[in-house]
Parts: sequence; C-alpha cells; structure tokens
Amino acid sequence: SENNHKQFCELYDNVFEPYSNTKEKGNKLEDLVKVLFVNSFPNIFEVKRNCRTSTNEIDLMISWTSQANSIGINNEFNGLGNTFLCECKNYDGKVDVTYIGKFSSLLCCSDTKLGIMVAWQGVTGNGWSAGSGLIKKIALAEKRYIIVITQSDLCDIYHRKTNLFELMKDKFRALKQDVSYEKCIIRHELADKW
Repeated sequence: SENNHKQFCELYDNVFEPYSNTKEKGNKLEDLVKVLFVNSFPNIFEVKRNCRTSTNEIDLMISWTSQANSIGINNEFNGLGNTFLCECKNYDGKVDVTYIGKFSSLLCCSDTKLGIMVAWQGVTGNGWSAGSGLIKKIALAEKRYIIVITQSDLCDIYHRKTNLFELMKDKFRALKQDVSYEKCIIRHELADKW
C-alpha cells in the first residue's frame, strides 16, 4: 500500500542519517528490513527480531505464514523449509568471507536452508573468490542458499523498480543457476554399457 511504501521510504532515508554508534547503525537497517518483510506483502511473512539461541542472536527469523503456504506463494522456495534467517550488516565495506562463514554456521545449527544477508555494500569477491565464492560453494556442497540484498536492491524497492518478493525470487534463481553444473556434463556414450 502507499502507506506501507511511505513507511519503508522514511526508514530507508533514516539509514543515511548520522548515528551515535555501530549498534544504532545496525538497528536502523534491521528496522528497515523488518518493515520491508512485514509490510511488502501483508500476511505473507511472520517476522521475529533478535531471537536468541544458546550460542547466537539472530537478527530476524522469518517464516512463511499459513496463508502464504495455503495459496502457494512460496512455491519458488519449495523444499527450503518454512523458516529462514536474515542477518543485517550495515557497516563500511563489503561483508567478507568470515561473516558469510558465520552466517552459514548459524544456518547449519538451526537446520535452515535459506538465509538472507542484507549487506549494505554487498559481499566481497567476484566469481568464486572471497564472500561471493563461499556463498556458491555452500549452495553446491550443502544445498543452503544465502541470498544477498544490497543498498542498491533496497533503492530499487524505494523507487518501485521491483518488490521484495520478486527480488528474492530473482536472486534465488540466479544463485541456483550460477552453481548448476548439470548442463556442463555430457553423458559418455559408453555409460550405458557399464
């Protein structure tokens, strides 16, 4: 709705305001992302903030609602479970392999197959190196998918060039396509004779 979009835009603009400390800066991004998931498509996502486990704190734990399940809106993410985790990183520079690894470990410990990393300036690397490469390796080896949403993506939502759901679908498809290797394997003509 127009009111929900206005609230998102106000919080987006607020992320650029001066902050007194790193925690406040991170909280501003968490506020923005929570509103994005709750208001983008009302009654599709249930969001819990700052959930504690015995060893970690999860910025946002997001679940598909029963309404989303009943109308099949989450079919694109079929097989990845009903809940996914979201980490928000709002600091200068790109998120590196260390934080990608920590997030992957958190997904593993919580037996979660889908994670959203909201990284204001993205992740390090290009292709298979650094943070982006680790994301691809995790997808290949563990079938755990980490989708990265950047400031640029949020800006596109701000300007109504896309919406959260389309963005998630596009990024999930792109990650799966990028790590898909089946099309590169040509069956050997003697394979059926063995």
